[in-house]
Amino acid sequence: MTRTHLLGAVSAAALACLSMGANAQSVINGGGSTLAQFDYGLGAPNATPAGEFGLFNGSSPAATIGTYWEAGSGTGQLALLNDDLTCDITKALTGTATCAGVPGGANTVHYGASDATLSSTQIAGWATSSVGQSAAGDLIQLPSMGVAVAIPVVDAKFTKNYQITLDDNDLCGVFSGKITNFNQLSGFTKSKITAGAFNVVYRSDSSGTTFLLTNHLADANVCNSSNTAAGFSFFATTTFATLFTTNGIAIPTTFIGESGSSKVQAELLTLTAALGYLTPDYTSVDSGAKLNVAAVASGAVKKGEPTVAEIIDALAAPVDGSNLTPPASQAQAQNPSAWVPLVQTVKKGYPIVGYTTFDFAQCYADPNVQASIIAFLNDHYTNSSYTKIQNSNGFVALTKSAAAKFLTAITNDILTNTNKYNTNFGNVTVCAGLAGR
Repeated sequence: MTRTHLLGAVSAAALACLSMGANAQSVINGGGSTLAQFDYGLGAPNATPAGEFGLFNGSSPAATIGTYWEAGSGTGQLALLNDDLTCDITKALTGTATCAGVPGGANTVHYGASDATLSSTQIAGWATSSVGQSAAGDLIQLPSMGVAVAIPVVDAKFTKNYQITLDDNDLCGVFSGKITNFNQLSGFTKSKITAGAFNVVYRSDSSGTTFLLTNHLADANVCNSSNTAAGFSFFATTTFATLFTTNGIAIPTTFIGESGSSKVQAELLTLTAALGYLTPDYTSVDSGAKLNVAAVASGAVKKGEPTVAEIIDALAAPVDGSNLTPPASQAQAQNPSAWVPLVQTVKKGYPIVGYTTFDFAQCYADPNVQASIIAFLNDHYTNSSYTKIQNSNGFVALTKSAAAKFLTAITNDILTNTNKYNTNFGNVTVCAGLAGR
């Protein structure tokens, strides 16, 4: 399915009108993940319908979801935490997040979308921020969809998905800079790929796709001193370049950084010999980008392919990971980090998988916004029309993943207060007297 990648669905001139009228018109504003932009956003002309938000806007007159700002996971989190929509807007329109530093009002942010979980520092910051806990209640983070990170390989002989299989040694060597020539790959065959030096294209911005990849590579059973560059060790991060700066190593000159998934895709399409990382909706697995991807072998997985079926299999069979079961107490329910499973390695399926997330405040100033967020989440998780959009973009609906066990907890603790944990949207005890978002 061919997709046109659009940034910022309105002009800068129209932007002021859109933002200033947000509260009066009960418009839900936010943005973030470029990984999931076609699933959520309003700017995918070849999707039917044009994203989940577009479908929701057609059925919920009380509040509508405004322009989805394709700002990247890190900026989506930043904008929500600072209650500053200009962070999302400037990143989507210019490639650089320039936050106005004037929270609320026209800059109110109602949600964020990310493919990286909130850090302990971010969560702690919410507790003391003037626009966080004291103004908008708890910070809510929920799993949205299951997803894979595909490895596109650009080479004249590599003309069909899964012609080669890359293993842990290959991935650890490539992304640490140890492997620089296709003939060094363990999956190398002269009939299927051309020997020679290649470029590595990575995300230069704060990226959830980077987080999902490095979360896998950081597992001790995946990368180690024998298969990475000397002095290099992987850790889970949203910013790829920090892997090198933290290890005190210069990033290789053959590495090319691009901001946003669409720019990584575009850069790969200009090169003759390259390797990178993208989600399946940006490769020939699910788009029409003509970027062919490798199969990946890791641990017990001898050859995994980033299809919806194999993502489902992988998410159901984690070996290493955390937060794999839903919160079961009030203390756990109040902890945003407990709500999203982190999967590092798996027994079967495609080995580089995880979950993309939603981030929200608990309390909202406009009851229409609050009610519509709850209605949207109910549709996102259970409406078959929304599930169809997710699958068509290469994502796995939560109902089809191992995180389906989280749905009861989401319903009982976040969408309602059935368990009496007071962690639900608009909880009358927590939100009493708060300004809200």
